[in-house]
Amino acid sequence: MGKKENLETGMMVPSQPAEMVQADEKKAGIIARAKQEIEMLKRTAEHKKMKAQEKPKIGAEELRKASEILRKYKEGKTSLEDKIIKNEEFWKLRQWNYMDASANDFMPASAWLWSCIQSRYSDVMDSYPTCNFQPRQQDDKDEAKMLSAIVPIILEQNRYEETYSDIAWYTLKQGGSVQGIFWDASKHNGLGDISVRKIDFLNIFWEPGITDIQDSANVFTTELVSNELLEQQYPQCRGKLKGKSTITIAKYLYDEKVDTSDKSVVVDWYYHTYVKGKKTLQYVKFVGDIVLYATENETKTEEKVVVDPETKIPLTVPVKPSMAETGLYEHGRYPFVTFPLYPMEGCLCGYGLTDIGRDTQLVIDKLNKAIVDNSVIGATPRYFIKSNGAVNEQEYADLSKPFIHVQGNIGEEDIRPVDGKELAPIYVNVLTQKIEELKYVTSNQDSNNGIAPSGVTAGSAISALQEAAGKNARSSNKAFHRAYREVCYQIVELIRQFYDIPRTFRINPDGMHEQFVQFSNAGLKPQKQETMGIATGLRLPEFDIDVTTEKANPYKKMEINELALNFYAQGFFNPQMTDQALACLDMMDFTRKEDVMSKIRANGTMQELMIKYQQLALELANRISPKMAKMVGQQILAMGGQPLPQGMGQPVELSGDTSEHPFNEKARAQARASTEAD
Repeated sequence: MGKKENLETGMMVPSQPAEMVQADEKKAGIIARAKQEIEMLKRTAEHKKMKAQEKPKIGAEELRKASEILRKYKEGKTSLEDKIIKNEEFWKLRQWNYMDASANDFMPASAWLWSCIQSRYSDVMDSYPTCNFQPRQQDDKDEAKMLSAIVPIILEQNRYEETYSDIAWYTLKQGGSVQGIFWDASKHNGLGDISVRKIDFLNIFWEPGITDIQDSANVFTTELVSNELLEQQYPQCRGKLKGKSTITIAKYLYDEKVDTSDKSVVVDWYYHTYVKGKKTLQYVKFVGDIVLYATENETKTEEKVVVDPETKIPLTVPVKPSMAETGLYEHGRYPFVTFPLYPMEGCLCGYGLTDIGRDTQLVIDKLNKAIVDNSVIGATPRYFIKSNGAVNEQEYADLSKPFIHVQGNIGEEDIRPVDGKELAPIYVNVLTQKIEELKYVTSNQDSNNGIAPSGVTAGSAISALQEAAGKNARSSNKAFHRAYREVCYQIVELIRQFYDIPRTFRINPDGMHEQFVQFSNAGLKPQKQETMGIATGLRLPEFDIDVTTEKANPYKKMEINELALNFYAQGFFNPQMTDQALACLDMMDFTRKEDVMSKIRANGTMQELMIKYQQLALELANRISPKMAKMVGQQILAMGGQPLPQGMGQPVELSGDTSEHPFNEKARAQARASTEAD
């Protein structure tokens, strides 16, 4: 044990061992940390107690303010609601409700506008989309490939083709549509999954005057729900729903009587807030002044208990922030995708085919009624009869009576037919021209429906006419595809947030063999990135989406098939013509060109490997025996390989050491000796 000088007395005293000093320092550090942890736990407990005593942020007063905003939004779209209801009546061929007509009149309602909408719907469904994800960085290629296979499966599980069909009808009739992309926690027995639904414009409300729903300060959606179901799902509603619904929803003119007396209007309220400088999406579900759910009221954080390895004190640490901090969805956007068919400034919903052709359809029906009425009058015989005439009018009008009684002599003036005025052809011509006008303005000409104009008989000419006539349909289909792309982007963001537990999907990458793969959001979470071994932060995997047509119309399929047959006939798939084929394809432009070029490159690579291995087989066979080399060469020729080298079957000088191995020499000598002995 050493000594050290006491600074106060100046005397030398024994010093403590270094191990004891380190142990004392460690003990003091543990005690200090334990005190800090205890203080932190006390502050945490006090903070939780204060939070529990706090009044919920969303209450009856906030709901009254939200209801007032909703009423203003509803007033701003009154004219849009009237237009949508009117357009739906035209779709049901009830356009005479908007014209002056007597209840006893015959009111023929032709379906020319209906036919135009139906034809364009067929074009939309012929271009049903699918998605192909492209990575923005090399490290995300595998994840992009998985998303390309899995996102269509998620849509298929949502019966998205049916939803897409409903959206197509609605957009063509009303001029726009809304799709909602939500996380449904009730799916898959509580595991949860993504839902994609069509939203009616009558049931969604936004800030008037905007053209992008993401710019709205608030977004509301409404739904009529049975009071009985509400009370079962939300016990806080029991006995409180009578008279709570002060919001009215515009309704279509149904054929059936719809009773809504036992239903209440449930409102979903979406709005944005900033938490720690980050934009978050908050959500409230309410009926009247009753809060059913509010994200800002969910202040409880997800926590777990861990044990300090040094102090052995159990500590409660947060795992995830509260819902009030993160909001409903981490992407922070309203879960809605809207798009107009033909856009208008200052409105989310544009105008559709009904708005374009409505007046023309009214003119057609009026002209049609006038022509029919004139034809009926002309085809119905009428007579002038003197009031003092001698003809029995009842017997004359009854065609079943063979005899007509008269009194005295009958003159020509006693009874004579009424001469009708023949309808001029100009009126029928006007009707025909109005029908052609309706077809033209709605891009539904005869060539769109496969009817060739008179005098056009060549198949190529008919195809060219159909291709030119379909340009407007292709243009509007692009709008549907852009909306589909936005739906896919929001689906990816929900996968990134909620797919923590791996899920199994059945995919069919090559169209022949099924595979069952597990997929989670691990590859979509922020990734660490480094530069020259130095951490430079986190990188969020992002993707571009290429939308292509999954279901082409028969003419497009025939065109693609003919193109493939032409490639085959020109030898594009011949491995010996790989370079020429690739050079030609590089100047061409058609769907899935890269896939064709990839297959041709693979064929060329296989051909090169096959030639290389054939040459190696010939060389090895020639080492053993020229006769065997000749046989191998003939087999190669029979399989379509390269011609035999000159002098095949004769000894060929090979490069390198061609001396025979001693083992082979010994074996040959033994075989010769045994043969001679026999």
